[in-house]
Amino acid sequence: MTESSTGKARRRSSRVSQQLERARQRNAEQLVEQRAREQRVETALRQYVEAGETIAAEHARCEEKVAVYQRKIDKLRADSQEKVADQHTRQAQAALSLHEGGGRTVEQVAELLELDSEKQARRLIATGREAVAPTTDTESSPDDGQREESRLRQEAPSANATSVDGSGEQAERVGDVGQQHRAQTGLLPAPTTHDDEQGT
Repeated sequence: MTESSTGKARRRSSRVSQQLERARQRNAEQLVEQRAREQRVETALRQYVEAGETIAAEHARCEEKVAVYQRKIDKLRADSQEKVADQHTRQAQAALSLHEGGGRTVEQVAELLELDSEKQARRLIATGREAVAPTTDTESSPDDGQREESRLRQEAPSANATSVDGSGEQAERVGDVGQQHRAQTGLLPAPTTHDDEQGT
């Protein structure tokens, strides 16, 4: 190999080496940039997940506080509704007093209270009537028959009493009451001498 050929080979080898070195340098720089991008991706993922956990914890904390306030709100509303219901009952009783105690018609009650219709007034009066109605026991007690008999005796005047004109109609009514009571209680009158004579 001649000297010129050797020089050319050396120069070519030197260019190849330099080119290869530049390629390696570029590759190293690209790897550094790639690792930096991967690190940025990793950091962004961690930031996103941590923020999500913080959001979930904040929601839970907020819901706990809201639940406490919600229970207070529910109690306030329940107390308010109870007070309002009591006042509605008072209004209904007032409407009933206007109608029954004050002698006002349903139409007049509706007009006095500036209600929308007579139907509303009628409903209000009925509500008032239900509010003042006493609770009754539907089962009859053993003393019911005695109390009924006592009531009939108090309502019925003396059998000897007569009407003003002396016609004796009052006594007949007393007899009718006695017959009705005997029919209700199942008691039969004692036979009289007059009955015996008719039987004979």
